[in-house]
Amino acid sequence: MKITCLLLDDDQLVLELLRAYASMTNVLEVKAAFTDPLEAHRYLLEHPVQVLFSDVTMPHLSGIDLVKSLHQPPLVVLMTAHPQYAMEGFNLDVIDFLLKPISPDRFLKAVNKVASLLRGQAGLAEQPSDPATGWGSFFIRTDAQFVRLHYREVLYIEALKDFTKINTADGRSHLTLVNLKNLEQQLPTGLFVRTHRSYLVNAARIDSMSSIEVKVAGHALPLGQTYRERVTEQIVNTTLIRRN
Repeated sequence: MKITCLLLDDDQLVLELLRAYASMTNVLEVKAAFTDPLEAHRYLLEHPVQVLFSDVTMPHLSGIDLVKSLHQPPLVVLMTAHPQYAMEGFNLDVIDFLLKPISPDRFLKAVNKVASLLRGQAGLAEQPSDPATGWGSFFIRTDAQFVRLHYREVLYIEALKDFTKINTADGRSHLTLVNLKNLEQQLPTGLFVRTHRSYLVNAARIDSMSSIEVKVAGHALPLGQTYRERVTEQIVNTTLIRRN
């Protein structure tokens, strides 16, 4: 599997080193390389890539501001000689943070992280999305690491401002910096159902439903009026045993 990437560093020598490292991996396909972050920004708007390797401190536009400016940024690996930027980088949900000077083995480790995540995303797309079984899994980022969650283990997902809290059958919860709308769009259609503006529920985990709430493994969750008809149609009407 080839991984398309863009290289960005205002130091031409560093850029050439990154090109050499990329060619050594036999995995990365360098689509473009820039020393000017504004040129890189224009390129990314018209030519999506899977991963961006970007310096942090550059004239005109920092790597962090570049990532913030993109509506749908690729996976990001940030590079800098200043470790104080690491926390801000991880708050942007970057894949890795490389301190300069970058060694070949450390670069390869970052590439392996990217490849592993992309394989997980590809696997997610291939997983069956049958609400009756819930087989399959997906990855989230939490506490600067990637965590695999199985669909069948998820009870419900709760919105907490910019975060979401994913509650699982083992009693644990996982916070991730993805809002509920984006998470709903990326999960398989039909597997989860929106019951409230703040709740997304595993359809197969709903035990009972009234006009104002659904119950999931002992948890009473609100059922919003605007979602009631859709939930009733998806959860009840399709499986209801009726009188003759």
